[in-house]
Amino acid sequence: MSSSIGRRRWCFVLLFVGALLVWIRDTSWRESILDALPLAVGIPLTIWIGGPWKLRDIRAEGRDFRWLKVAIGLGFVVGWLMPSITLLALSWSLAAVMFMHAHYETRINRWGVWMLLLLSFPWLVMEWPGLGWWFRMSAAWATEQFFALMQMPVSRHGTELVVLGEVIRIEPGCAGWNLLQLTLLTGLALGLHDIRAKQKFVIFVAIMPVLAWTANFLRIVSLTVLCLTYGVKTANGVWHGLTGLFVLLMTLVIAKLFANFLGDHSKKSIRKTKVT
Repeated sequence: MSSSIGRRRWCFVLLFVGALLVWIRDTSWRESILDALPLAVGIPLTIWIGGPWKLRDIRAEGRDFRWLKVAIGLGFVVGWLMPSITLLALSWSLAAVMFMHAHYETRINRWGVWMLLLLSFPWLVMEWPGLGWWFRMSAAWATEQFFALMQMPVSRHGTELVVLGEVIRIEPGCAGWNLLQLTLLTGLALGLHDIRAKQKFVIFVAIMPVLAWTANFLRIVSLTVLCLTYGVKTANGVWHGLTGLFVLLMTLVIAKLFANFLGDHSKKSIRKTKVT
């Protein structure tokens, strides 16, 4: 018993140190700290949603997955040397899920936990700008089609729109790219809290990016209308930030409704389910 407690404590220490190493390996996220730092809430969210945690007798575990442990360790080392925040976050989140499975009994979806922990580090915005470009490009194209449907003169050059002679530039902040990962993380937490069936959870995960994109498309349209009606200064002022918060809240409200629809109505939430 004492040896298992000691192993568990060392695992906690290693996971804590590993999480810190992921965050400090590349600190360029400090340039957008208000967008990146809230992602760290994913780890305590996982602990809360997964409760109650019942200790497992690790001696009863038949498989130790040594090859997977070696792969995770190598992945973390390679990610540190490259450096790659994506690989570091992937390795750490897999290690955390393995620790959870080996030491605790819980009915929470392990793949959902892995995705939630993976999104708790700022790898998406930092290392995948190509995805951000397509996110903005598709939103610009959809906005162009919307105003063309409204019989308004509009043209587009990449992510820049000209509507009624007014130039509208869709920057990463306007397209919601900086808030996308936080939106996915909080939405995923809602789904993980309410949905137990794996098939339904997969459906919910597939819906979230579409929902986030649609909400940000509506934000771009709203900002464009503000710009055309009251001028660029108004659209770039306080309304720019308020529309971003509104889109985030609207996305989470709709995600909560989807989670309730797909969830198990016989139980209020996973957290309230007792582990037998």
